[in-house]
Amino acid sequence: MNKSVIELTNIVKSYGNVKAVDGISLQVKKGEVLGIIGANGAGKSTTLEIMMGLRKPDSGSVKVLDMDMTVASDEIKQKIGIQLQQTALYDRIKVKEALELFSSYYVKKRDIKEIIQTLGLEPYLNKYVKNLSGGWQQRTSLALALINDPEIIFLDEPTTGLDPQARLELWACINKYRAEGKTIILSTHYMDEAQRHCDRIAIIKKGKLVSCDKPKRLIELLKNRDGTMEDVYLQYAVER
Repeated sequence: MNKSVIELTNIVKSYGNVKAVDGISLQVKKGEVLGIIGANGAGKSTTLEIMMGLRKPDSGSVKVLDMDMTVASDEIKQKIGIQLQQTALYDRIKVKEALELFSSYYVKKRDIKEIIQTLGLEPYLNKYVKNLSGGWQQRTSLALALINDPEIIFLDEPTTGLDPQARLELWACINKYRAEGKTIILSTHYMDEAQRHCDRIAIIKKGKLVSCDKPKRLIELLKNRDGTMEDVYLQYAVER
């Protein structure tokens, strides 16, 4: 059985009177693809940000790669890759410049030429990131997340706003790194993607972890055994 690379224990995070994350405990196994789903405002982005070390929980513990996030966040950040929905890059930066800049941040580096080739970025290296289509901006963002050859890759709604072809192409790229044994954690609103690509899916509702299981198992628990992850989402994640 694969060991855990992330362990959240009773995580709580509040903003004023709102509990964005309310006592979540979760383990992520090495080499798995874990999907996190939930309605807008459910707490999934905050949960992801706590895993990444971008936010500190009010209480609870976060361990990543057997290290405590509160004392080893700098070391952990050298070993993870993050693709956010909106990567904040300078307006006047080209793809090649962005790759070189991010490479300078890390001790361990993956071969940039190999990343460029895998993601098909060669024709776009001298183009400004802000001028790329959504699909190519997302590929560039993924490339930046891979610069340090991370053990864990975080993807925050990686295919939002992309057309079906661009979604397929981006998933083909992601799955190449999955095949290397990388652990991938992603949030998505596309239930077809969650069902097809994720080993397990964590459902968050009102800051609580409602369930975490294989897509097939979650569907089997429905009254309608012929259902899909869309039905799972409607039953478990949506306010009624």
